Amino acid sequence: MRDYPVLRLMGIVCLILTAGMAPALAYAFWKETYMVLPFVGSALVGLAFSAYALRQTRDRRKMRLSVRGGILFMGSAWFAMSILCCLPYWASGQYTLLQALFESASALTTTGVSCIPDDVPYPSSLLIWHEIIQWLGSMAAMVLFSVIMPRMGATAAAIFSAEGQGVSAERTLPQLREIVRFLVLLYGGLTLALTLGLMVTGLGPLTALRLAACTISSSGFIRDADFVASQNNLGLEFMLGLFMIITAMNYVLLYRFLQRRYDVFRQDSERKWFFGILAFLSGLVILNLLVNHTYDGFFQTVRYGLFQTISILGTSGMASIDYTNWPPMAHMLLFYAALIGGCSASTAGGIKVSRLVVLLKICILEVKRVLHPRMVASIVMSGRPVAQNTIIGVTRYLFTYVLLMGILTALYSLTGTDMIEALSTIVVFLNNVGPAYTVLGETSHFQYLGNFGYIVLYFTMIIGRIEIVSFVILLHPDFWKQHKGW
Repeated sequence: MRDYPVLRLMGIVCLILTAGMAPALAYAFWKETYMVLPFVGSALVGLAFSAYALRQTRDRRKMRLSVRGGILFMGSAWFAMSILCCLPYWASGQYTLLQALFESASALTTTGVSCIPDDVPYPSSLLIWHEIIQWLGSMAAMVLFSVIMPRMGATAAAIFSAEGQGVSAERTLPQLREIVRFLVLLYGGLTLALTLGLMVTGLGPLTALRLAACTISSSGFIRDADFVASQNNLGLEFMLGLFMIITAMNYVLLYRFLQRRYDVFRQDSERKWFFGILAFLSGLVILNLLVNHTYDGFFQTVRYGLFQTISILGTSGMASIDYTNWPPMAHMLLFYAALIGGCSASTAGGIKVSRLVVLLKICILEVKRVLHPRMVASIVMSGRPVAQNTIIGVTRYLFTYVLLMGILTALYSLTGTDMIEALSTIVVFLNNVGPAYTVLGETSHFQYLGNFGYIVLYFTMIIGRIEIVSFVILLHPDFWKQHKGW
């Protein structure tokens, strides 16, 4: 089967990424001439593929993307993008091919870790490239890909839900064409607003822009992992925490809020649960720190406990303090936060709050049915009953998630890592959290991981970003057979 729409979209995506190399290439010309050739060569590869794809499909621009094609695109695009984005790393001669793939996938999936420790020189042009692709990759499947799919028709719904299958996202799908352009502007506007806010706290314009980009993208990648902690700036932490909360919320809901549809914002169940979970987990973390006298003052305890919880729950993973020596319960609570993640249709990773809420309501409803066998009831979110296929999709997703998490943890443990650290690492990578210190308190360095370890974590990051069910569908033999109606 020849999927011309998929090929065309891949060509457009590669063209966008190639254009994104321009700032890094310009800096290489100015300061790092030894990096000019790696970027030029990578750009030529990207342009060549884009030219081929667009030329081959120039007579098929009006073809609609089928459901099968949509799944194929969402699944294969992340692998293709990571290959293109790894070329500057690999061509620089400072990375092996697997390290380059690891680094590019970390940026694209906003996992925000690096295989190069802080004390090892990192070319500034590659750092610029890393920050650009993590900013683009954050909303690529959910928004940026939707912008380049203007003629997909109803299949846009399938693509949208492949990135964020939450209930809040699904009920807005009929208006997808109307909102995608605004979402891109909102994403850029939040980045600009945070940049200005960080400048007010005393950061320089360039530093503020780079920190804003990694915050809004929920990547949290800062070359100096201790940057926020070293600043010891309450205003900076407040600004980052506020925008980490905003960007972990449903962007469609933010769009409704800016439309002055406050009733939709007020009634949204996922938003209420998100803030409830944040308050609950941060309260327990702060209480645990107070009981163990981890810090001298109450204000310090609240400051550090709240920031770390927001950062992990929003999957940004930035740290305002080294929490390696926190009590075990605090680490376990952060582990739970990393599992949950942010809201659907947000830049955050994780299981997503909407899925967790639906699962919890399923459990409560089943208990009630045992007690009252004749009771007729349905699961309600935001005042609306949840469709049966959505409930089935949530339970299927969570079962697949747990199954894959167990398989990936077992595979990663073959690198010699103990099971607890292996589980913590897989959760961090599968949910694209990537904190400066893992949720169980170990410093994150992957320089000497080994080829097998890089392969496992590379696939873990990609699987976490393309959504687990989409990845499993790609593995099924029937997917690659020709079916009418797909």
